[in-house]
Amino acid sequence: MKNARALSLIPLLIMFLVAPSPLRAQALTDLLRTNPKFLETFREVIATPRQTTVRIQNDGKEAALGVIVGADGWILTKAFDLKGKITCRMPDGEELEAKLVGVHTVHDLAVLKVQASHLPVAKLAPSKRLPVGSWVASAGLSADPIAVGVVSVPTRDVKIKGPPLAAAELAKIGYLGVALETAGNAGVRIAQVIPNTAAAKGGLKNSDVILSVSGVAVDGQEAFQNEMVKRRPGDSITLRIRRGEDELNLDVTLQPRPQGDNRGEVQNHMGSELSARRSGYPTILTHDSVVRPTDCGGPVVDLDGNIVGINISRAGRTETWAVPTEVIQPLLADLKSGKLAPAERIAAPQSR
Repeated sequence: MKNARALSLIPLLIMFLVAPSPLRAQALTDLLRTNPKFLETFREVIATPRQTTVRIQNDGKEAALGVIVGADGWILTKAFDLKGKITCRMPDGEELEAKLVGVHTVHDLAVLKVQASHLPVAKLAPSKRLPVGSWVASAGLSADPIAVGVVSVPTRDVKIKGPPLAAAELAKIGYLGVALETAGNAGVRIAQVIPNTAAAKGGLKNSDVILSVSGVAVDGQEAFQNEMVKRRPGDSITLRIRRGEDELNLDVTLQPRPQGDNRGEVQNHMGSELSARRSGYPTILTHDSVVRPTDCGGPVVDLDGNIVGINISRAGRTETWAVPTEVIQPLLADLKSGKLAPAERIAAPQSR
């Protein structure tokens, strides 16, 4: 079945394969994110998972998606953005008031309870069998997926130092002023240099790849963040970067973090909104689908329609993180039991 679905994509992909090479990447990106015919190809893939997907609302406003994990009204979703009166719009359109029963802050997971019975239950499958380049689709409540993309970094444990930082701690950290995205196995790519920041004054440019911070190699966003949290406003750092085919060192003096963290400016420059929490996840699956923050909490599935995780954070311009099923399954019993009762949320760091 998987081979049949893959073959059905061929006519839609020919247009970018035969395009002149400078146009291929953009053609594929546009095709994945905006082409209705392409999205229709994945309807069968998400047909079953979308029947177990719900819309989470805070005080009547869209906040996240959720996944039914118990026939008697148990809903798994993203925890960080939950507040106020929580309701769930079920697959049949019924709206039910929900009680927040359990929260796992580190993995940003929450379980809600609604008064319902005989609900369809999501079937979770292992994510670690998905290699880089595997197609995935994100299900919502509609017939077409909300996003389609490929696995850019397979499920892996991330080396982090502690939970997300509170606002008072963030103020002590030196501010560089960049928005980042995955650059493969080495370094982090600068998606956007924010004007009038340390990065801009230090000569960093969009698409530069940061390879090391003051001699310490960074192999991803988490490693980069772990180095940056050691720095204070006024500290000078040396960034080893790759620009095209060249490598060079740039000396940068970090600034105080601007009031409000400049998040709105980052989003305006990147052309899309990012999630409020974009760090501190110990185990993630990364794919390049463009998932709105209010659509996080919903299922991401492989070409056979197996749920391999739930989207947890829109972390970059072309980067969405999911909590894999291997993390979710061992936590469900405790989340439902009340052992992980809701606690005050911890603010997370934004742009670096």
